[in-house]
Amino acid sequence: MDLRFVDIPKIENDEIFEDLTKALTKANGLYRNVNVNGRPGQKQNGVDVYAKKQDESDWIGIQCKVRSTNKSFTKEALLLEVNQAKVFNPKLCEYYLYTTLSRDTVTQANVREIASELANEQSFSFEVLFWEDIEEILKSKDYESVYYRFYHKFFRDNLSLGHSIGKLINLHLGFENELDSQYDLKIGKIPSHNGEKSRADYYRGSYYIINLNEKRIEFFQKKYDSQKAQCFRSDISEAFPNQIDCYRISKWIENFEVFDDLIYNDTHNYTFYLSNKEREEFDQYYFVDEE
Repeated sequence: MDLRFVDIPKIENDEIFEDLTKALTKANGLYRNVNVNGRPGQKQNGVDVYAKKQDESDWIGIQCKVRSTNKSFTKEALLLEVNQAKVFNPKLCEYYLYTTLSRDTVTQANVREIASELANEQSFSFEVLFWEDIEEILKSKDYESVYYRFYHKFFRDNLSLGHSIGKLINLHLGFENELDSQYDLKIGKIPSHNGEKSRADYYRGSYYIINLNEKRIEFFQKKYDSQKAQCFRSDISEAFPNQIDCYRISKWIENFEVFDDLIYNDTHNYTFYLSNKEREEFDQYYFVDEE
């Protein structure tokens, strides 16, 4: 999709913007060990996201600031964050402020002044990425998966047209950390759509799972008033003749708090285990069910 002329909506939620910043940093090949600093309510020393430079021992820190207005950052406000970052452990070599504020000359002047002072102190470098800078990153090919993850509701594609969308998955199953089964799957969704009506509309709003090993497909639904999927063993039994595997896959599906994240993220390899106790409980239930 050509995003050059698309205005990407600003994120207004602090936690989502922090997640976006983390995802952008992870997708950047320059960094590793990318993490969120602490949890909400804990002292963060001016750093929301931190990472280690690839092939180096140096650390970078990022402060995330959602801006509901186009009010400039004062020098005092910027220095407050910078001075906190100076005591971050381990010592930082680079410090960034990611913000939803549109590019602003007053803020830029304050940043240049502070960056010059930091250079004289032989401290870390300091830079602000405005929303236009973040947009530019999101529109680049290397960050396409990040864009789709956070903005899949804002573009017109198969999803908005009502066509099914999904991805390939390699799933390993096991008991007590010992793997015993592997499946090649395609999992996706058939969105609701207000276009031309047809008998096939029965399947709209459903999720589907294809067992590529057996070339079989089944459908399941989302839980009412929830982002989780509801998948019983009986829902997918035609696609997975092995009943214990069918049971494990249904439990794996219901394991996701937001099932759409499974479809839109860029992870393709999954592993899922049940305990031996859960295996025994299944055997007891299943054999009673078969009698």
